[in-house]
Amino acid sequence: MLKKILLILSVLLLAGWGRTGHLIINTNAVKFFPVNFNFDWKQQLGEHASDADYRKSSDPNESPKHYIDIDSYQSFVDSGYIIQNYDSIVSVYGLNNVIDIGILPWAIINTTDSLQAAFEKEDYNKALLIAADLGHYVGDAHMPLHITKNYNGQYTNQYGVHSRYETDMINKYSSQINYSSDSIFYVDNISDYVFNMIYGNYIYVDSVLNADSQAKSYAGNTNSDQYYQKFWELSGDFTIRLFKHASKSLAELIITAWINAGSPNSLTSVNNFIRKVNSFQLYQNYPNPFNPSTTIKYSVPYTETGHSPSLQLKVFDILGNEVATLVNKEQSPGEYEVEFDADKYSLSSGIYFYRLTIQSDQLKDGSFAQTKKLVLIK
Repeated sequence: MLKKILLILSVLLLAGWGRTGHLIINTNAVKFFPVNFNFDWKQQLGEHASDADYRKSSDPNESPKHYIDIDSYQSFVDSGYIIQNYDSIVSVYGLNNVIDIGILPWAIINTTDSLQAAFEKEDYNKALLIAADLGHYVGDAHMPLHITKNYNGQYTNQYGVHSRYETDMINKYSSQINYSSDSIFYVDNISDYVFNMIYGNYIYVDSVLNADSQAKSYAGNTNSDQYYQKFWELSGDFTIRLFKHASKSLAELIITAWINAGSPNSLTSVNNFIRKVNSFQLYQNYPNPFNPSTTIKYSVPYTETGHSPSLQLKVFDILGNEVATLVNKEQSPGEYEVEFDADKYSLSSGIYFYRLTIQSDQLKDGSFAQTKKLVLIK
């Protein structure tokens, strides 16, 4: 906990994406709401987007809810996963260690539960405030430096990168953070959803640090307009993507809590609100051709049993040799995106293939497989 206290003092109460970033995430979440969700929350979600940060000075239990140094867990370093059940991870690592590392995913899960309880009681004023807090925690989960022990570049000689990225740069380029809505999905397994969110966003830690390092080399400093222009040039695309995903995730968790509460104050049935995936699907990567990274999207369908199939997403070279495993686990229904960074695997220019393989007793033949081509140009 001491390291977090020192960090807060050094950068004047770091705040996820800063006040501006959290305002953008919370207010844009309403774009994703179904049209018949009868709550006009845009202004209030924005006004209360940073309430959770303001509580840090008076509530000693608040700060650990805003981060998780997930790479402090050896199991994550080794396998990419950690124990999801809070009581179980505390029993293994001890309460003080877990709190020191941060409890962000469990804060999101617990806040979603609290939101459902408020909906069940039809206490919509309380639900609004809880939803605003939920947006703050979800926003923090989409800020890569809130999910790594190298949260301020202290291990890579980049001290101060935290505030440079989340506050200074966002304040300068907030007018360029624009995005449209997508269809949203009911969250079948909230715990899996939240941890997959953090696992997926962790890949951007290196992206942020590399962009900062290159911008510094380009400008010769970390405080000039030239530095921030280059920083945004290198990080703007994936930063906007993170903002959009944060707003969408907030909307999905709010609507899920509302549905689980019985859809109070609704005008139509639940089925009219959420589009559900009805088939396995592997989409074409984008961009394609790419250098050095590209996004691969796929979907896992909903079933009456809520079954979570075993899924693998792998990349192969033109000779059929496996060069990367991007996903290897069970996944609950929904749509997913993963980033494939060719530089991490030291790949040269050429044609590659990515293959989605699924094993499930819900499938007619017990399995599903689909392959698509991607092109790396350096």
